[in-house]
Amino acid sequence: MGIAANQARLMTLTARQHDLELRAQQISATKMTLSLQSQKWATEYSQALNSATSGQSGNFDQNAINAAKATYDANTSSISAQEKLLDLELTQINTEHSAVKTEYDAVKSLISDNVDKSFNVFG
Repeated sequence: MGIAANQARLMTLTARQHDLELRAQQISATKMTLSLQSQKWATEYSQALNSATSGQSGNFDQNAINAAKATYDANTSSISAQEKLLDLELTQINTEHSAVKTEYDAVKSLISDNVDKSFNVFG
């Protein structure tokens, strides 16, 4: 390939790297949102448990506790599943980013070699 074709390939690889990095950042932001939701649900669960138990008489509403636990378990299960999918996607992105980086380095080296060969003719 000529210098121009290699330069075009390098620009394409650069764009792909940036796309992968952006997607990785978006996944990280989504995981942060899920973490905040998880924290919110844990707080709600704790509040539900506190309201279901009465501190003075030691009585508690087992139905309310069971309902709060079921809601909390369902919510945390949902978040866990979403996080696993995001982790899998992030792993795939990191693998592809590594491959693109390797190819980028190879093309960059090839361009450098082509420039050296082309301009050493005149030197």
